[in-house]
Amino acid sequence: MANKENELACAANLQEKLVNSNNASSSQTEGPSSKYSGFFTEVSKDHETMSQVLFSRNLRLSVALTFWRKRRTSELIAYLVRMQDLGVVADCLPVLTNSLQEEKPCISMGCCVDLLPLIKSLLKSKYEEYVLVGLNWLQAVIKRWWSQLSTNADDLEDGNIQVLKWQLIDLWKQEKQLIQVPGYTGNIAKDVDAYLLQLH
Repeated sequence: MANKENELACAANLQEKLVNSNNASSSQTEGPSSKYSGFFTEVSKDHETMSQVLFSRNLRLSVALTFWRKRRTSELIAYLVRMQDLGVVADCLPVLTNSLQEEKPCISMGCCVDLLPLIKSLLKSKYEEYVLVGLNWLQAVIKRWWSQLSTNADDLEDGNIQVLKWQLIDLWKQEKQLIQVPGYTGNIAKDVDAYLLQLH
């Protein structure tokens, strides 16, 4: 019973303090609510911007998923190239990488050539996840077509092989410093480097 009386007394005391506080703050030019309204307005704008970014990314991923489900890989890759959205590319590339590793026929060498400029952008990214996704894709492409890539250039009949080979070598000249990155990313880069050194 004493606890109940204490709670009521505290509640009445708190209510009295709040009323006095509101009266005092209303007499001042700037109350606590107006003092922080600018902060809350800024936070709201940031949240709205983030919501728009996520909505746009989700929409692009939905389109990419539609192409993938309909087994229209070349259209998916053309879409990724047209969008130039590295976030979406980084989200989609692991699926394409797995297909290359499993040697599924849905990804042609020409599609891989088309993706190389985006891979180059991923490798230059400040985000290690993007770099890693790009390296994993490079490794999968090299291993998938290693027998054709390692053939003497004079013996190659397929123009895509020659283009892929020279673009891979050219790309790696610019990104070779990735072998100095510590950890898993550096290990993948060293593996890619070991393969590409054999192509010279």
